[in-house]
Amino acid sequence: MKTPILLAAALAALASPVAAQSCFVVDPLWIAGHTRATGVLETRVATMGTNVATQRSLTLEMLLSAMKVQTAQVSTNGEREVNLVSNTQQAVAATLSQVAQRQALVDAREQYSIDTGQGVNACGSIDLMNSTSRATGNVAMTGRETYRDLDVSPGKNVPIPEATRARLAAPTKADAAILFDPSASDDDRKIVIQDMAGLPMPKPTDTMPGAEADLMMLRARRVEALRSPALVSLSAVRAMSSTDDHQIGTSAASPLAQLEALIAQYGGGPHYEAWSAGLAGQSEHGLLIELTRMRSMSLALRQQLIEQQARTAAVLGTMLATQAGGNL
Repeated sequence: MKTPILLAAALAALASPVAAQSCFVVDPLWIAGHTRATGVLETRVATMGTNVATQRSLTLEMLLSAMKVQTAQVSTNGEREVNLVSNTQQAVAATLSQVAQRQALVDAREQYSIDTGQGVNACGSIDLMNSTSRATGNVAMTGRETYRDLDVSPGKNVPIPEATRARLAAPTKADAAILFDPSASDDDRKIVIQDMAGLPMPKPTDTMPGAEADLMMLRARRVEALRSPALVSLSAVRAMSSTDDHQIGTSAASPLAQLEALIAQYGGGPHYEAWSAGLAGQSEHGLLIELTRMRSMSLALRQQLIEQQARTAAVLGTMLATQAGGNL
């Protein structure tokens, strides 16, 4: 019975340090066993504390590493998202820019292309307008040249026998229809005008007395001045049927032929249907171009009409001056 009591006392001493300090056991064997047991327990407790500290340190390092990894992953994902958004925005901007450029090219092609942006039949119309403008613009110059070439023009002193022989040489060409015949030659038109004007006025000779020579010269100048408006008008009519082939580098038809070509295209002629159908496919710029051509053509024709009216007024005024002035 003594041994269980001693064992219980030892356990009580281990459980309570105070009890261990006041242990009254004097058995050397028990004290030695107790000391060894205490040392083993202290060693194991110290080892367990070391292991716990080590595990805690490892746990903290693992937590720190996990936090670093998580932070790196979050940073990487954020960078990827930012790059993805940036690349997407750049792609959208590039696409919109390309769309805008393509749309601008389409608009420019539609508005300014040769097919829809320069009017109907751009090349042909430009050529026709240029030829007509050049032909009608040369009427005044050609008329002046042909007017001065007549043997009855003011200032000429063609002998009457020579002028008579010229008129008698072509009696069948004294027809005003020749002036309006595009196939007639320019020399034939000249003959018609000279036949209409009559013979040149006789000029004084060196043997005439001074007063008689002055009177004859005054009469000749008056007749030439009275005939000049009609001759200018007839020369203009002659120029309307003449070509400008005599000029280097030109091959345009006569002004009358060019006006007939304009009427054929814009006035209901053979080419009018094609021209009017072509208007349906024109852009706004092309329609404005065509409208500008029509207005410029209208101004050119109005100028021609004004010049004709001026020549007609000059002829009528000459007739009135002749009736009012009497004979010189």
